[in-house]
Amino acid sequence: MNIALTAELQSRFAPLPKNIHIFFCIIATIVFLALYIRKHRIVDFLWLFVCDLPLILQFYADSTTAAVIGVCEVILLVAIFVFWLQDRKAAKNQAQDDSESKDDSGDADDLKDVEQAVKVERSKLAGNEADDNVISQAFDGFNP
Repeated sequence: MNIALTAELQSRFAPLPKNIHIFFCIIATIVFLALYIRKHRIVDFLWLFVCDLPLILQFYADSTTAAVIGVCEVILLVAIFVFWLQDRKAAKNQAQDDSESKDDSGDADDLKDVEQAVKVERSKLAGNEADDNVISQAFDGFNP
């Protein structure tokens, strides 16, 4: 009898009974607020509204309110999708930048430093001669 009474009092636009719906909205609010506080992403705040906005239909069950909330839900979901695309693009660009900087700064910089050190050492050994080839300079005074 209690289930039948709950089903009769339930709004036709809200699929869950009022108490269960309020409980789920409280849980969603806690979860999405915690995510927003932790990561500071606007998407988490938008998800909070997406989950809590249909609660209004438990109290105002007319078709105009349902239509307005439906339009707001669609707008919020589109905004979430746009933010998701932007985050995905930014993450992809960041990954490319990281891989490029790793390739550029890794071996290439190390080799440039080694090459510069070799040139400095060659100039110390050879003096101010124009030829930088250490091997050819090693045999300069040798006549077989």
